[in-house]
Amino acid sequence: MNVGLVAAAVSGLCTSLGALPFVFVRELPRRAYDGILGLGAGLMLAAATLGLLSEAVHDVRVDGAMDWGRLGLVVLGFVVGVAIAAIMDRFIPHHHAGGHHQHLGHELGHDVHDRHQENHAGTEARRGYAVVGALTLHRIPEGLAIGAGFAVPGSSHLGLLLAIAVGVQNACEGLVMAAPLRAGGVSVKRGFIIVAATGLVIPAAAVVGGALAGLAASAMPFILALAGGTLIYITSNEIIPESHSHGHEGTASAGVVLGFLVTMVLQAILR
Repeated sequence: MNVGLVAAAVSGLCTSLGALPFVFVRELPRRAYDGILGLGAGLMLAAATLGLLSEAVHDVRVDGAMDWGRLGLVVLGFVVGVAIAAIMDRFIPHHHAGGHHQHLGHELGHDVHDRHQENHAGTEARRGYAVVGALTLHRIPEGLAIGAGFAVPGSSHLGLLLAIAVGVQNACEGLVMAAPLRAGGVSVKRGFIIVAATGLVIPAAAVVGGALAGLAASAMPFILALAGGTLIYITSNEIIPESHSHGHEGTASAGVVLGFLVTMVLQAILR
């Protein structure tokens, strides 16, 4: 688990990379942002489907006979994972991407209503803190997934694949968190520290995920499917709608496809 913990920590620290551009500039082109966010979404979807869920159903059929108990665990884990993510989305206050058209303005960090600049700045700061809180909680299933991936016997490549995919996605989400904080007048240093600190949730959750998976090998299909379900729901409900809500659907979709392709290649290399 030591290797897994280091990988999870590095993945979490990647969040701070998303805040780096705002050390030098106040805004980023929306098209570039949507493409990067799409890339992260593709990485996450591929890691969940080709990695977590593929591993979860790997031994459902043994010597030609269907193991209905294992299949039941996989289905139950997936449903529970989706339900947890849906409950988080329903009851945790946050600014959803697709009420979506005013989520972060036309440009990242850009004030689209100059005559109300001060009020807008205050609104952006509050929005930024809400986004930080929501995405910090989203890091829990991501960390669980990495921990469970490294806990699979003889398949540490799965944990590494997930750490890479989540790390890239964390960098993308760092942009999402840093932009409204910067637009809201939060200092560069304070904003960078806040965004970077959210990444600490990843290694903490990875420890829990590895422990849960290691307690009972028979529970591994459930844990893997649960992690896969939460990642798929978060990606489809939050990340993809955000990337497709500003008129750059083609760029965002290209990012999704590229992210999926990169993960396929990584899986083939790491296996």
